[in-house]
Amino acid sequence: MEFTYDAYAKLIHAIQESYYTITDYHNYRNVKTPCILRHDIDYSIEKAMRFAELEKELGIKSTYFVLVSSDFYNVFSHDNKAKIQQLIEYGHEVGLHFDETVYDGCEAYEEKAVAFILKERDLLEQVCNRKVSVVSMHRPSKKILEKNLKIPGMINSYSKEFFQDFKYMSDSHMKWQEDVMIYIKEKQYSKMQILTHAFWYREKACGIKELLKSFLKEAEEERYRILEKNFTNLSSIL
Repeated sequence: MEFTYDAYAKLIHAIQESYYTITDYHNYRNVKTPCILRHDIDYSIEKAMRFAELEKELGIKSTYFVLVSSDFYNVFSHDNKAKIQQLIEYGHEVGLHFDETVYDGCEAYEEKAVAFILKERDLLEQVCNRKVSVVSMHRPSKKILEKNLKIPGMINSYSKEFFQDFKYMSDSHMKWQEDVMIYIKEKQYSKMQILTHAFWYREKACGIKELLKSFLKEAEEERYRILEKNFTNLSSIL
């Protein structure tokens, strides 16, 4: 499967043609063959927005997990708050993407991990202006996965419920470990949880090296735009 918007649209059509019902972490029990679509926003809210627009055009809804502790974007900036609100207006759910490595002791102490998750949830709810009730882990350690965290008022997308009862597939590092299209078309599993990262997808197919170089170039241009907003007569200086 190519990492293009057209290829993703074909994936969605295959899911629907195979009579899976695209649903979410709250309502999957109400359908016979559920397929949960999830997106972790690791690097770029802007790229996630393009994906959200595509899904809106396709008439589907999914869950976008946002990092409060990201080194790449600030969820409290005016522009990013507006983008997150737009995701919600498109009908998508916003969940918390939690990075345990930001805090000491998370992998060893369950109570500490849960406390930090709830703290970040409260922050994200301020951005969303609504309840955040789903969490996914960012590059989770084996210890965190084995703890099968129970978080008050939240659904853990990495709980055993979603990793034992569901077939989980991911395009991490711009590579599918298994052939997702074959599994869907042959309907090998009655329940699917599919993780895609909007960051990997473009209008035209390209390799990971070209994509990452393009991202670095875009970062330079983005920083210029930010400077321009905050620095009088920037163009005359540069």
